[in-house]
Amino acid sequence: MKICYFGTYEKNYPLNRIIIKGLKKNGIEVKEYHVSLWEEHKNKHGDFLKLFSLIKLLINTVIAYLKLGFKFLKECGNINTIIVGYIGQLDIFWLRFLIFLRKKKPKIIFIPLVSLYDTVIVDRGLFGKKNIFAKLLFYLDKYSFKIADLVIFDTNEHIKYICDLFSLNKSKFRRVWVGADEDVFYPIPPNSLLSGGEVNSFPDKSGIEKNYSPFDKGGLGGVVFTILFFGKYIPLHGLEYIIKAAKLLESEKDIKFKMIGNGQLYDKITGLSKNLEIKNIEFIEWIEYNKLVNEINKADAILGIFGGTEKSLRVIPNKVFQAIACGKPVITGDSPAIRELFIDRKNILLCENKNAESLKKAILELRNNGELRNEIAEGGYGVFKSKLTCGGIGKEVKDLILKNETT
Repeated sequence: MKICYFGTYEKNYPLNRIIIKGLKKNGIEVKEYHVSLWEEHKNKHGDFLKLFSLIKLLINTVIAYLKLGFKFLKECGNINTIIVGYIGQLDIFWLRFLIFLRKKKPKIIFIPLVSLYDTVIVDRGLFGKKNIFAKLLFYLDKYSFKIADLVIFDTNEHIKYICDLFSLNKSKFRRVWVGADEDVFYPIPPNSLLSGGEVNSFPDKSGIEKNYSPFDKGGLGGVVFTILFFGKYIPLHGLEYIIKAAKLLESEKDIKFKMIGNGQLYDKITGLSKNLEIKNIEFIEWIEYNKLVNEINKADAILGIFGGTEKSLRVIPNKVFQAIACGKPVITGDSPAIRELFIDRKNILLCENKNAESLKKAILELRNNGELRNEIAEGGYGVFKSKLTCGGIGKEVKDLILKNETT
């Protein structure tokens, strides 16, 4: 069986990598028709949205689509299904035109991950809803979803919202978890984590898992209890509540916060930390993606999202999947989306959104209760192994492909 993964999608974005790898693990040959476009834009805000940058993006998009069209028309062959990955709202219109030029009409599966309108306008508030750019994004989203044969989102809450927002029929929408790549995120023994943040080389990563369990420790992993947040600084993360919780915990000398990332709100959040004169937070603007597993494994607990925005209530962020893949306990804000997959105090620890005091109490409980900490970590890891590996995600997508091709 052969499928095509098409477009200007971010080749190294976790979702795209997991699906391509997962399909291959399930015996599907994946032909990639890809031209780079988005990889150079790590943070899609600020200067990225200025006129000159958008004109440059438009020119690069035209060039990319000419290359994609040539590849597609020359090599497409007898492919029955084409997947358009994240970010693909523009790609799908070009693909539909290219398909129109061919006699064979393959099915299109769209995996957008997000609505551009919801992300840029509703959640991040970069433009007003009456702005012409907002209207363009709205209709770009709506019709990209309409012209696909099947659309995959990450939670049922997200699907419900998208269908209500754009007045779409739910019948062609399906849920597939985002998951994490178990070859990138996995438990690492403490004695294998070197002081410089590097990991000793292992001849066989599966051997680590077989010989090491991160749940054997009954108490603290070290003298300092490290709380880790990593990600882009965007509204749904609720970073101000992490900062305020850190301030409330200043008297707990063994609790330290590490925050890795950058983005839209970075200056605001670091400014808040300085104004509050917080001493227990270390800010790191970014690290290489392949070193993130080291930082996760060095931490005692991982933070999810706490913003309480509408979007935060209907998504489960990558960081949650990546943390549980490493066997780490996660604290995150309560939401309908998170409860689709997790159970509070069994495989995750939930607190109130927009509430620094609630987050503080959750952190203290996790530090003080080694039994609960290990139960949550082991439970989360069990959820990951049973449902969220590349192979598991790939099997779900494969089944949807097979069903879609017969309808």
